Amino acid sequence: MTVQQLQELLPGRSRTSISNKRNKTPGFGFQRLPWRSGEDEELKRSAATKGATAIRHILPHRSIWEINERAKALGVELFNYHDKPLAIIGEPLADAIRKRAREDGLSMRGLDCELGTSGYFTNVAALRAKRGSGPYMPAIRKAIEFFEAELATGPDGTITIDWKDY
Repeated sequence: MTVQQLQELLPGRSRTSISNKRNKTPGFGFQRLPWRSGEDEELKRSAATKGATAIRHILPHRSIWEINERAKALGVELFNYHDKPLAIIGEPLADAIRKRAREDGLSMRGLDCELGTSGYFTNVAALRAKRGSGPYMPAIRKAIEFFEAELATGPDGTITIDWKDY
């Protein structure tokens, strides 16, 4: 029974007192269920393309901690999105900055937070490239200043980024 159901049966008792008593009484506290072979197979099958959070959607009665621990016990390495290749979004300046951020160990969300660019490098640059809108230069300039680089114009008139430390 849930704590709420028990509270209805035991008026005058607080949720905390019922929960504490249940957890301290042998046989009534939280008990982890043993892993079944079907769950192990699902974990092994999904590990190459999904992390613990995504696998939890497949096995909703398992916590992320349980999934990670079981993967370790089985010798299975879960998918790590940081190892995933960086997507090319089609906007050369934004792509160059995204590549530089990844090389420096920054996530795209981390870059946007650091620069205050409201998701530009996470997803807005890709949307603008799909629409053909071109780069949003205020965000590009913030990133260039952050990485201490400069804008340069190529011989054919294209704008590129001159990374000073390369």
